Order: sequence, then C-alpha cells, then structure tokens
Amino acid sequence: MKVEPNLLLAVATGTALVLLVLTAGTFGRPDYLFRYSVIAIGFSACYVVLNTLIESRAVAPPRPMVSREVRALPWAAFIPAFVLLSAAVPVILTGRDFALLVIVCTVLFGLTVRSAMRVRPAGT
Repeated sequence: MKVEPNLLLAVATGTALVLLVLTAGTFGRPDYLFRYSVIAIGFSACYVVLNTLIESRAVAPPRPMVSREVRALPWAAFIPAFVLLSAAVPVILTGRDFALLVIVCTVLFGLTVRSAMRVRPAGT
C-alpha cells in the first residue's frame, strides 16, 4: 500500500494544528479552547471551499505541493514544522490570546488539504 505524500503532509499538519489548539487552550486563555476549536474547523473548511471555487475558474490550476521533484519537498516539510513549533509558543508565553496564531496555522493546514485534494488517483 503506497501512501500519498500530499495526504501525509495534510495529516501531519492537521496533527500539529490539533496540538496547537490544545496547547493554546491549556496554556493561553483557558476559556478560549472552544473558540480556538471553532476557528480551526471553520477557517479550514472555508479556505478549502473558497480555494476550490477560485481554482475552478483558473486557466491553469496549480500543481500539488509535493511532486516527484526533490526541490519541492523541503518547502512542503516547512509547513508542518512551522505549525508544530507554533504549538510551543503558548507554553512559553502563557495567559495570552493566540487566535491569530491559530488562524495562520489553520490557513496553512487548509493549503495542505487543498494540495492533497489536487492529486488525481493513479488509475485516472
């Protein structure tokens, strides 16, 4: 069974985003955990839907983030690493509101999900 690299990138970024939401809710403002969860789910869904609509009108839709070229891999690996390192920020700076950090990382997660959706199955 072969694992699609773009799907693996989206899963890794999503796992890091869940960790960010949990650490922001625990070490940030504790009453904002529900708010961060709604932001992460809502913004990622909106990003994927709106990006799909915009790409359907494009003349040449963009390629997936991870391709067979070796040069594309380091840039794609930067996204889950950035989100994972962002999950450490609430531990260091406790008691603050991290909604903007959650929004930025959610948009990056939406970018990886949209990249995984662009990949066509091998039989098609």
